[in-house]
Amino acid sequence: MTRKIRILPAADRDIDEQIAYISRENRDAAGRYVEAASAILEHIVRMPVMGATRDYRNPRLAGLRIFPVPGFDNFLVFYLVTPGTVDIVRVLHGARDIRKILSRLS
Repeated sequence: MTRKIRILPAADRDIDEQIAYISRENRDAAGRYVEAASAILEHIVRMPVMGATRDYRNPRLAGLRIFPVPGFDNFLVFYLVTPGTVDIVRVLHGARDIRKILSRLS
């Protein structure tokens, strides 16, 4: 079954902010990040269960999976797999307070 990818608004903002941040220091690295993030999102859609599952108290995050952006391993893609979609919930840097950020999801 082929699922559709849905990049939720917060994840879309995350990616845009990361591109802007990386490009301030190194435009080439920002381009590589864009390519790596796009490639991993496509790969996640094809193989959605490859990411490790995480347990969070928020019931909306039941089954949340995580996978790093290759070459930018500190950036982590958080996603949920449904029967018809892969929902990209957030893309966060590992140094951030991930539990706190994800606890705010309603």
